[in-house]
Amino acid sequence: MQLEPMQMALPVTLPDDETFSAYFGGEESLEVNHLKATLENRNEDFQFTYLCGLADSGKSHLLYATCIAAQELGLSTMLLSLREVISFGPEVLDGLESLDVLCIDDVHLVAGVDTWEKALFNFFNRFNEKGKCLVVTADLLPDMLHINLPDLESRLKWGTTFQIRSMSDDDKAEALVKRANMRGLELSDECARFLLTRLSRDMRALLDILDRLDHASMAAQRKLTIPFIKATLKL
Repeated sequence: MQLEPMQMALPVTLPDDETFSAYFGGEESLEVNHLKATLENRNEDFQFTYLCGLADSGKSHLLYATCIAAQELGLSTMLLSLREVISFGPEVLDGLESLDVLCIDDVHLVAGVDTWEKALFNFFNRFNEKGKCLVVTADLLPDMLHINLPDLESRLKWGTTFQIRSMSDDDKAEALVKRANMRGLELSDECARFLLTRLSRDMRALLDILDRLDHASMAAQRKLTIPFIKATLKL
């Protein structure tokens, strides 16, 4: 089944807090500055970036931020989560070479799958043109993914690679406070650490909880305190 690019396109409104400025590593980090530069310099050569990191490293955040920045520049863009589309088969890549910017998340999920490896290699060659920008993420470096197709492994080593460390509990607490402030919501360090000790440490799950608390706080016209958090989340 072939999916047209527009069928898989990102929504017009992306998460407000998935931006470069909200990245826990800092807006002036090497990886953020590099990704900004790839968008600004995309008319020079094909731009390829490989982001490597384990869970809670923020690599998926960087893909969203790249798409948001690309949209602000008027570029056609998409974030393709292999975790979400892998069941459709490699045909999801058909036609995506028409985009200006493509971000592919979790490439490691298809390592060792011959049909996907061949499709990614062929897509890489079709997309390798002046003015195109490709950013992919994986949990490990290319030569550690157990890729069967040597040519694909070679392609994934092109461009610039960043190894991104996973977030510590301190990083997560700081990120929660920062995200809350961006929403106009006051979250104390004490409350952020309470969430970390009582709930999943998965950053995406924590951000979903923060969204729930934001809505509850506005509805009740209450500040976020530990008693209010306990009552809202039934802890």
